[in-house]
Amino acid sequence: MNQRKIQPETPEAAAAQEPAAAPRRRFGRDERRQMIVEGAAAYFADAGLDATTRDIAAYLGVSQGLLYKYFDGKDALRDAVYAHVFQDRWRPEWDEFLGDGNAPLRDRLIGFYSAYAAGFSYVGMRLFMLAGLNSRGLAGSYSFPLTDRIFKPVIAALREEAGLDGFETLAMTRGERELAMMMHGSVVFLGIRKFIYQMPLPDDLSDVIALQVDTFLGTVGESLARVHAGETLNVPLLR
Repeated sequence: MNQRKIQPETPEAAAAQEPAAAPRRRFGRDERRQMIVEGAAAYFADAGLDATTRDIAAYLGVSQGLLYKYFDGKDALRDAVYAHVFQDRWRPEWDEFLGDGNAPLRDRLIGFYSAYAAGFSYVGMRLFMLAGLNSRGLAGSYSFPLTDRIFKPVIAALREEAGLDGFETLAMTRGERELAMMMHGSVVFLGIRKFIYQMPLPDDLSDVIALQVDTFLGTVGESLARVHAGETLNVPLLR
C-alpha cells in the first residue's frame, strides 16, 4: 500500500493556519479610570488602607505612572474609591420612595432597606470597617448624610402617625435620631455578619428585614412619646 509522505510543516505554513489574534480592545479614559477605581477598591479591602500606589499598580498589572495619569496620589485614589463604593450607590428614586406619604411606613422601610441591603458586598463592608478603624478620621470624611436622606423621612412619618408637630415647628431631637439609627444599624449589622464575620445568611435579606421593621414599629411609638414628653433625650440634634 502506498503511504502518503507527510512533509514537515514550515513555520510560515503553521503561522498561516493559526487563527488571527483578536485585536486588543482600547479603553476610553473614563472606562479605564473606572477600572482602576474598582480594582483599587478590591485591593484596599484586602490589604488595608496603608497599601501603596506601587502595590496597587502591581495588583492591577499596570505601571505606577499610569495611576498618576488619573490620580494625583494615593489620597485622591482613595477618595475616588470611597465615593464609588458609598456615595455613588445611592439611588435617586429612594428619596421619593422614603418620602411618599401615601404609602404605609412599613412598606417603605421594608422596600427601601431590602434594596439598600442588596447592595452590601465584601468590598463595601471591608472598606466601611477600615474607615471607622482609621486613626485619621476617614469615617467622618466619607460619611453619608444619613440624617437628611434616611432618618428625617422616617421620623417625619412617625410624627405624623403620632399626631406630633412637623420639623417646621420642632427640629429633630437627639432621641429621634437614635430611634432611627437603631433601625438603620440593625440592617447594617446584617452586612457585617455576612461579609465580616462570614456568617451564613440568605442572599435575599428581605424576610429578615421585615422582622426587624415589624419589631421596630411595634415599639417605636411608645419610645417616641417618651422623647416628646421630655423623659429622655429631648434635646436638639447636635450635628
